[in-house]
Amino acid sequence: MKSYAQLLALPGQRRLLLASIPADFADWLDYIAVIALLVYGWQQGPFTLALMALTVTAPHVLIGPWLAALVDRADLKQALLLSNLGRGMATAALIFVPNVPLLLLVLFLRGVADTAFTPARQAAIQRLTPTALLPAANGLHQGVNQTSKIIGPALGGLLLGLIPVQAIFAVNAALSLIAVLVLLGIRLPTLHDTAPPDEPLVTRLTAGFAEFLSNRKLLAVLIFSASAYFGFFLYDTIIALLAADLGYDKSLFGLTITASGLGGLLGAAIAGSLGASRPLLMMTSAALLNAAVTLTLAWGASRSLAIPFPLFCLAMGLMGGCTAFMTVPYRSVIQAETPPDRLARVFSAGEAVTISVMMAAPFIGSLIAAQFGVPAAFMAGGVVLAALGIVALVPALRR
Repeated sequence: MKSYAQLLALPGQRRLLLASIPADFADWLDYIAVIALLVYGWQQGPFTLALMALTVTAPHVLIGPWLAALVDRADLKQALLLSNLGRGMATAALIFVPNVPLLLLVLFLRGVADTAFTPARQAAIQRLTPTALLPAANGLHQGVNQTSKIIGPALGGLLLGLIPVQAIFAVNAALSLIAVLVLLGIRLPTLHDTAPPDEPLVTRLTAGFAEFLSNRKLLAVLIFSASAYFGFFLYDTIIALLAADLGYDKSLFGLTITASGLGGLLGAAIAGSLGASRPLLMMTSAALLNAAVTLTLAWGASRSLAIPFPLFCLAMGLMGGCTAFMTVPYRSVIQAETPPDRLARVFSAGEAVTISVMMAAPFIGSLIAAQFGVPAAFMAGGVVLAALGIVALVPALRR
């Protein structure tokens, strides 16, 4: 925990963390509202939920690398401010959407703004943090994200019973504006851009992908992360359907997301304190544990067992913790192995590859669920994670 104390002694990191609280909270407060609107309000099924997942993630593939190349060249503070402002405006637009197509369009636009904010924040973490404290910084920022995942969905589920969905969107838009106000006071170290001033944008774009090909450590964690997220998203977007099949109403579903966030918070704290001396081993261990939990849950649901709600929440918590245990070492490796003047585009290139690989997963999962039942999609995701962990275990132990 000493590393966390050292990290919080840095003024820039304190400001960035303070801004991350409303920014990350804004990611999760209306998550339950959107899901509830689709599943409980508009009676949509697996295909629409998969389409929603595609809509949210597509900007990271189609637009993210281009915006990240601009972020590397732009004033980083302005990138942080404008991206949060864009997220707030898009969230405010959700107040007025009357149907699924317009909802998906606005979610796509909000995703575009997020593709600039996420790599900009990663670049800010790198600039503000000594290399030795990068695991702690990523653990702490992931912890903030997971804390918002704990509080946001639970509060969102509670608010659904008190105020209209549109009011939740309004509150969430205000959170992004608060993040903007906090970031106005941040001071970031200046960075000398080593790229020629007339370097084409396409060249800068491809440099992000080329960095992975020239660094074996970067490539290893990227391949692992992309494969793991494919396994996750075979079932991630239909957790609400599994919860409904098990008899949990929409307010209880919000608590399952909270449980996942609590697990993610604990996982991030542990991963951050352990450092990143053996990142691939940490990621492999998390994949194997996640596979065991997912397969057990899928087996119980397929047998129509009466799964107690606390036990279901425990499973969600373990799965959330495993995800954080993969995310923290992955981001620490990216920041430690990448030169500062290209961090945003390298991080965004990694996201683009990961999302490209897992983009088909929600649709495959929805097809499996429609054909064989919702538990079968969870079974498929567990098999993928187990296979990944087994294949990567021996190389991870050797590193």
